[in-house]
Amino acid sequence: MIERFFIKGLRVIWPGGALDAQPGTDGAIILNPTQAPQPMTSDGMDGELYDLGLPNITDLGLRKGQTIPFSWLCYAPGRTTKRMLSAGDVLTGYMSGCPIALWTENGMRFVGHVGTIDSNPPVNQLVRQTFANAMPHDVTGFNPAAAWQPNEIAGMMGKLKTVFADPKVMALVTTNGDFYSIVMFRLTTRAPNPPVPASTFVVGGAKRVPPLNYQGMRQYLLPNAPVIGRR
Repeated sequence: MIERFFIKGLRVIWPGGALDAQPGTDGAIILNPTQAPQPMTSDGMDGELYDLGLPNITDLGLRKGQTIPFSWLCYAPGRTTKRMLSAGDVLTGYMSGCPIALWTENGMRFVGHVGTIDSNPPVNQLVRQTFANAMPHDVTGFNPAAAWQPNEIAGMMGKLKTVFADPKVMALVTTNGDFYSIVMFRLTTRAPNPPVPASTFVVGGAKRVPPLNYQGMRQYLLPNAPVIGRR
């Protein structure tokens, strides 16, 4: 399972960063664009996130240059993108508040990224309402961005003394249907230290997040709407 790769201190090379889809204003639920994600490879361990005892990458069952396999789910502002989970563990991001959902459709499990867009309230409401109306009762989901407190991320950034660290939150849905929120820092050189390879990230950590059920997802998507089935 892909979650074993996202351990504190693991450096990865990921040229693509986040890959987005064409935005829209119709709130539609669309299939994920057909595109191969940029490969992500392990690049050893970064000792700065550890106070004591840096683990060896081989002790963790990993090796430098190893490819981390995943299926990429694009973010499309103003639309919900979806892809089948059968293709492998699904990674998506960057996350700042969009809901991530998992449901069954025609006997297949799909992962969706609801493309909220706070800067455009009418479209933001439309994409939320459209997905809330369409989602089946077996839906589960989560808010990856809410899994981390600002002081947690700031504490990790404070340990990275030799680089500038730009924090990114990613969402992971495994083929078992588990939800994870992952903090990754995009690194750039802090002079006069040696340069880091281009497109280098270091993992701050991963948290398994309990799923929301159908009612929880409706409340997340439509916080001002009445709760269905309750008096």
